[in-house]
This record gives sequence, structure tokens and C-alpha cells, in this order.
Amino acid sequence: MCLSVLTLVLTLVCVFLGQSSSMETSVLTEFTTRLVKTKENIIFACSEQDLYSNALALMESNQFVQPVHINSSYILKSILTRKNYARTTVIVDTNCEGSSRLLKEASANRYFNKTYQWLLWGIDRSIDELLPLELDYVGPNAQITYVNKTKGAYYLWDIHSKGRQLKSALEIHLIAKLLNDKKQLFIIKDIFELQSIKYRSQFNGLTLRGASVIDQENILTNEQIEAVLSRPTKDPGVAAFIKYHYELLCLLRDRFNFTVKFRNSRGWAGRLGNTTFRLGLLGIIMRNEADIAASGAFNRINRFAEFDTIHQSWKFETAFLFRFTPDLDTHGKSGNFLAPFSRQVWFFTLGTLIGITVIWLLLEYLSKRWHSKAEKQLKRRNLNIRNILSVARLRRRAINLTAENKMTRADPKSQSNWTERILHTFGAVCQQGMEPIPKDLPSRSIVVTVFLFSVVMYNYYTSSVVGGLLSSSDQGPATVDEITSSPLKISFEDIGYYKVLFRESSNPVVTRLISKKLSSSRGANEMGVYGHIEEAIPYLKNGGFAFHCEVVDAYPIIAELFDANEICDLREVSGLMEVEIMNWIVHKNSQYTELFKTAMCNAREVGLVERILRQRQMKKPACQSLYTVYPVTISGVSSAFLTLLCGALLALLALCLEIATVKWRLRRI
Repeated sequence: MCLSVLTLVLTLVCVFLGQSSSMETSVLTEFTTRLVKTKENIIFACSEQDLYSNALALMESNQFVQPVHINSSYILKSILTRKNYARTTVIVDTNCEGSSRLLKEASANRYFNKTYQWLLWGIDRSIDELLPLELDYVGPNAQITYVNKTKGAYYLWDIHSKGRQLKSALEIHLIAKLLNDKKQLFIIKDIFELQSIKYRSQFNGLTLRGASVIDQENILTNEQIEAVLSRPTKDPGVAAFIKYHYELLCLLRDRFNFTVKFRNSRGWAGRLGNTTFRLGLLGIIMRNEADIAASGAFNRINRFAEFDTIHQSWKFETAFLFRFTPDLDTHGKSGNFLAPFSRQVWFFTLGTLIGITVIWLLLEYLSKRWHSKAEKQLKRRNLNIRNILSVARLRRRAINLTAENKMTRADPKSQSNWTERILHTFGAVCQQGMEPIPKDLPSRSIVVTVFLFSVVMYNYYTSSVVGGLLSSSDQGPATVDEITSSPLKISFEDIGYYKVLFRESSNPVVTRLISKKLSSSRGANEMGVYGHIEEAIPYLKNGGFAFHCEVVDAYPIIAELFDANEICDLREVSGLMEVEIMNWIVHKNSQYTELFKTAMCNAREVGLVERILRQRQMKKPACQSLYTVYPVTISGVSSAFLTLLCGALLALLALCLEIATVKWRLRRI
């Protein structure tokens, strides 16, 4: 009902105005309903007749319509918003005076993209006049249809270029024609196929603007940059992911048939003073001074609003590399005398042995007391018998009782004082045997228990010590803080992101590292704070030195120059810089974003990306040695020597006490 009323009102307005429509309604309806199949239409025209009649026709075709008078005051950003349908048609009458301003604003705000289907009504106007070079955002992602007219028909043309900012010419392909007499649209080529990567992937040798990061002096020309990036080996000042992304760029270059003229930047990021002006590679891309970059970029939240990501595959991973030596055992397990047991276990074991000794002495005391009572009772019985029996029988009975007493009385050799029992317990724990062997049942039970306890603890202790000497998987510093506290000398690869890290990071781990390891002066025979991997290899082989770099750069050199034992000794400690997947970025809303992103998805699907990754991201050299035995250091056996020293001091103290006791007794006499 509302649509019928609106139709009637618009018809009456059109009759009242008495104006003829300059844009053919059938062309507009056929374009929106049959060709691009959109549901929302925005009409920019300067004729009320065009606005009303065409809006009426499109609404009758079940279309949402927003008419805008092109000469009125409007804000394009408030019209073309995210609230529009994903596929929206924008119809522009280019015969209107304000059309040039509209197209210029649309190019500046990058509206010639995959979101909008633009229909330019260009009767009596040439395409070069409508889209001059000043409108530089008419690229391979543009969806622009140009309409012109002959005597018998209207013709619809697909318009795009490979980069107007590069002075690339407009490319025109016929989409369809509509005969005047039949008002029927004849489709020559599917518009979506013409706007796809299939028809827009040939750049015909166009030269794109490129950028890269090479932290070297006097790298200025494109030939110098290409020579450095194309070398398969490591170059000073060039990160591994730079050459990887250059190879990906070469895939795109071969796929789309373009060339690249590079400009070099010494760093990735930074700002000019306290301003928002970006420096480095990111500044070049953000200002749209480069179309593509042979580099990745780190993930940062504030960068998503400034750059588009076309690919992600490189895992950026850095670490401290060093050769393990026994003096780096921060956990105290390299042959440590006390390492198999924790402090609590040692104390508990000592307490257990003391308790066993006390129980043993207590049992001997109870046994001795019982035997003493039994002997007194036997003596009383002997006296009674002596009064009754004769002397002869008394003598025979006394002999028997004497033998009986010898059997029931404890063996004097088995009776000993408390110091001997402590020595017996200690000897049993050390598996040194026991002499004399107790003959009473309680003492023998304790001895068997002590020996069984000794076997279990001794076997576990010795196997743990031997296993700790043969196994080195968890030895050495394991965190950045432990690296900072270790005696290792450290250096970093001479590349820009480390200098930015030390200058801008407020992380306390980094601050401690700088104050303890990087602030002191270095000798002539020591490596500087910054250096190259080739320079660090001799220091790594000698030990006592750690080098921080991107690990995939170091692995090939290590595999070539380290022997089997040195490779097994190699350790890694990460954590100074985050491990993350890097973004391959272009300018925000770049005209190449969709094209390059689609091409990289295809390259990943067919395995080209995986092939380059396998070549560039070498694995850590495998340890070929069966095991490595590390010598026991003085710190490992210091506890054993300390125990021996304490025993000697205790013996000396006991000697002094005995001498003092003897002298005191002699004085009393």
C-alpha cells in the first residue's frame, strides 16, 4: 500500500515537472537486476526527473534506493557507510556539473573498491575526461561500469587500470549492450568474470613502487637492493624474513608480470620527535609511497587501522644461542654431590637414621635390664637349692646354672656404648658391613631394616648422579634472567630492531639485561655488543658466550662449522622478543590488497609458500652424539669436601675435649 502511494506521488511529481529523463531507466534496471544483482542503489543526479523516475523504476524492481541531488550539500562519507549492503550500486550522472567533484572525492576516500558497483552515465563524455590521472585510485580492484550511446544502442564497458598513480592507462572491456528499439540487454561478457583476478592479473611489465629494509651503508640504487635481496646466503643487516618476503614478492611479480623499483630504508618503524610522522618502512607504506614491501611487520594493535595484511606465514623467532659448559649449570645438577636429593630429603634421611639409632639403643637398654632381672632371680633360686641339696649336687647344679647364665646373658662383645651404635648405623648406610654382628633378635631386625633402607637409597642416589652426568637436556640457563645472572658474555646481531628494543622497552627484564651485561666496557679480544653471526661463531665454539639473533639465520652456519659434540652442547633461550607470525602489509585500502591476497592464497594452496618456507626456515641441527659426559666441577663436589672438612674439624674438637678431660682428672688426683 505504501509503495503504491509513493509510486503515485512520484508519478504526479514527474508529470508536474514536465522534465525528460537524461538517464535511460531500462539501462539502470537491467544493470542492477541482471548484471550486478545488487539490492541497494544510490543515485547521484542533478535532474529531479532522473531522481524521481529512476527511483520509482528501481523500487518497482524491489530495490532500496537513495536519491541524492549531486549539486546539493552532502557528505559522501555519511552516504557510503558500513551500513550499506555488501554489494551496492552507485549511479552517477556525469553530465552534471558536480560529478567531477564527486568522483574526485570518491577516489580520495578509496570508494572505487570491491564494495561498490559504480555506474557512470557518460553520454557525450569520453572516459579519459571522466577519469583523469588525478583520480589515482582507479586500480585493479575498481568496479566501474561506463555507459555510452550510439544511434542504435547503449554500451556498457568495464573500466579499470593497473595503477593510475603509476601513470597506467585505463583498460576497457565491453560488458553488454542494450538495443534502443527492443529495450533488451545482450550480455557479451560476465561482469564478475571481467572484474576477477583472471582478467586483471596481467600488468604488462608495469613498474610498481617497492620498499625494503637493509641496514647497510651506501645501499641506494635498485640494482644494489635487488642484488642483496636475491642472494640466498645471509647478508649483514638483512633479517631472514626480509629475504623470505622478497621471494614471495617474486612469486607475485611472476604471477602478474610486473617489475619493482625498490627504495631502501634503514629501519622498520619510528616517529619524528613527538609528532605522528612515521619513519622507516612503515612510514613509507602508510603514506602510500610504496605499493608493495619486501618485508614483514610485527603485529601491533594500532597498525590494523593503517595497513592491510595480504599474507601471514613467517614465524619470527629469536633466541640466545650458547654452548653449554658445566660452569653454567644454574640448577646445580652438573655432578652435584647433593643434587639427587633435595634438602628436605637429606634432613628427613638424617632424622630417620637418628631415630633408628635411638630405637636401637633403647632396645639394648630394655634387653640389658630384662637380663639383669633374670640373673637376680636365678641367684635367689641358687641359694635356696644350696641349703637343701648336698654339696655334690649343688656343684653339678651350679655348673648347669653357669652354662644357663652364659646362654641367657648377652654377649659382652655385642654390648657397646652409644658411639659404637652410631658408627654401626653409619657403616650400614654406607654399605660397609657391621662387625660384630648382633645376636639378639631385636637388634638383628633393626640391622636388616637399615641395610634394606641403604640398598634402596644408595641405588637411587648413584643412578641419579650417573644419569645427571650423562644427560644434559635441561642444563644451563633457561630464561633471560638466568642468562643475565650467568657468567656468559652476550652480544646481539647488528640489526635495527634490537636497537629499537633497547631504546624504547620499559620491560624490567630488558632493563636488568642492559645494566648488567651491556653497560660495562669490553676488552680488545671480546666481541662488541653488536656484531654479525660469522663473527660470533668462534666465540660460540669456545663457550662462555651467548649470541642473540634470529635462529634460522644461525642454523646453517652452525651446521657447517660445529662438530657433533658442539651441536649437542648448543642451547637456546628465548623470551627476550616475542615469537609471532609476521604480517606482509600494504597501504590501508590499497587497490592491490584483494588481488595480492587472492594470489597468495592460491600460492599457499599449491605448495609454493611451503616450499619457500622449508628452504628459508632451516631446522636446528640434530644431535648425532649418543651422549655427552660433562666433567664434574668444583661446585658440584664442594658439598662432599665440605662434609670431609666438617668431619676433620669435629675430630679435632673431640681430641681437644678428651685432652681437656684427662688434664682435669689428673688435677683432681
